[in-house]
Formats: sequence, C-alpha cells, structure tokens
Amino acid sequence: MDSRIPVTIITGFLGAGKTTLLNQLIKDHPEKKFAIIENEFGEIGIDGGLIVGTDQNIFELSNGCICCSLNEGFYETITKLLNSQFPFNHLLIESTGIADPDSIIKAFLSSEEIQLNFRLDCVICLADCSIMEDMIDEQPEVRKQLTLADVVILNKVDTIQSGYLTELEKVIESINPMAILYTAKYAKVENVNLLDMKAFSGKTIEKTTMSFQNLSFVKSPVISQTSLLSKQTHQDHKHDIKSYGFIIPGSFDMEKFSFWMQNFLFFNRENIFRVKGIISFDDTPEKHIFQAVRDSFMIEQGDNWENETPFCKLVFIGKKINHDLLEDNLYQLLVAHVEETNIQKE
Repeated sequence: MDSRIPVTIITGFLGAGKTTLLNQLIKDHPEKKFAIIENEFGEIGIDGGLIVGTDQNIFELSNGCICCSLNEGFYETITKLLNSQFPFNHLLIESTGIADPDSIIKAFLSSEEIQLNFRLDCVICLADCSIMEDMIDEQPEVRKQLTLADVVILNKVDTIQSGYLTELEKVIESINPMAILYTAKYAKVENVNLLDMKAFSGKTIEKTTMSFQNLSFVKSPVISQTSLLSKQTHQDHKHDIKSYGFIIPGSFDMEKFSFWMQNFLFFNRENIFRVKGIISFDDTPEKHIFQAVRDSFMIEQGDNWENETPFCKLVFIGKKINHDLLEDNLYQLLVAHVEETNIQKE
C-alpha cells in the first residue's frame, strides 16, 4: 500500500472559485488532517514561516507565488512541512490564478526526495462558466491550466443557460479530451470524492490513454518537413491546443526512446504540455506507463502483457504539433522494422 501523502493541486483563473472549493473540501472531509499551501500573492513571502490555521485539522503555509519560478524556497517550504510536528495526511495546494501551474506539478514528478514523501493525486481546474470562453481567448495561462488538469469543474453553472453549458463542455473537450468534467454551483460537486482521484497512478493513466479516440492508425509516409511542430495557418482558432494519439505496433528500444523523449520534451517544452502513454519495451514482459508534464517525465512499470500483443500508444497534448513527422519519429524508435499495419477502431 502506498503510504505517501496525496497531493491535490487546485488551479483556475482569478475569481473562478478556487478558495471556495478548498473550503468545501475541508468541510466535506473532517476526518482529514490537511496541510495547505496558499499559493497566492500576499504579504507573507515564501520564507515568511508557517501559519497555523484556527482549526485543529488544518496546517496552513502562506508562501507567495511558487509557480512563477520554482526555486529553493519551495523545497524549503516542503521541508518545513515535513519537519513540523503536525501529522497531516493530505496536502492541498491552491495555485495563483495568474500563472501556469506546470512548475508545481513538475516538482512532484521530478524530485526524488519529494516523491519519497508525496504522490500527486489530482490537478483540479476551476472554470467560471460566465467568462470562460473570453478567458481562454485572452489569457494563455487559462488554456494551460485547462490542458494540465485531470479534473475540470465548470463552476457557476447557475449563471448560464443549459445550451451554452453544452457548448462550453465541447470547448473543454477540444482542449483536454482526457479530463473529467464536472459542473458545480459555488464550487460544490455532488457525490464525488475529489480527494481520491488517483489521476497520476499507472492504472488511471493506462485507462485514460486507452480511452483516447483521436488516433493515427496507419503509419504515414516520411515527409520532407524537419520540424516536429507544424506551422500555424490562418484557419487555426485561438484555442490552438490540440491532442493527437498514436498506436505503434511493436516495441520501442528503451534506450533510444528515453534519449529521444528527453530531448523532444526539452526542446519543445513551450509547446508540448502533457503526454500520456502505454509502452512496450523490447525484452520486457511488462507494460510501461508513461506520463510527462512539459519537460519532466516518469515511466512506471505496469502489468504483464500476458496474452496481449504488445504495442505502444502515446497521446500528446500541445500546440502546433506536426502530426506526421512526430508519428514518423516514433516509428524510428522501434527495436526493429514493423510492417505497416492497419489497426481498425474497435
């Protein structure tokens, strides 16, 4: 059993309802002992110390905007928290509404010390239904918040008509088709335990990857373009974030894949926001579960393939993705040539 402390990150633009949701979670789970990082701008900086909440089950840290730049202060804050005498069993982080939360997420994926004590449970994004479309068009941070979310809560549904809600759901699905959508009034989601989503577990990543439908089924011919990022045309909408899935029959060479992916994510970190996948590596009987946020990635061992025919399936979420060349690059990672295969949709 995983004894690490689960972490829930709450994102969303200013006024979307993040603090209301945080208070609702505290109210709904009196059995929990929460540590809370309030990640908003405030008078107390990251070295301002610990502020003990008034309730016995809350331990609050007010520490400025850690997602603008993750420096030693964030790790000092985590160390103070772990060294405190407060026996908390869940960490809530409310991120600032005006920044990209990927730095917070990456800290829990890339730091071995943090991973020994914490596990990411879920990234929740609050969206204000009444202004969401305008915010997506005007604020690139909002699009990134939606892209990186495991759960999107369309808040303040009582302020819009039901027909418009359907349109908003389509917009969210076009940006992040693998996110779970909920609707809410006053940030209250009925009959859902938002603190036990296990969104970053291998089982959940495998399930969401397998459910992704926008797939490439046949290997495309090699093309002459050299950039893995496509040029944006005048037809592209402002909502320029798209998702592409690839099924590659066969097994990757582990060394080649790791080297290529590390470089691909590093050089495209401004355009590739998230990657999820199921991978078969040569000479290994297990599935491997892959996930990445920007240029940080993790590979987790899954169940054995047993009687399944090994394959690799990867889903990329980002902007200006050169689909055909990316697909060709993935085929180059196979341990041996695989004949072009037409995989029919189920």
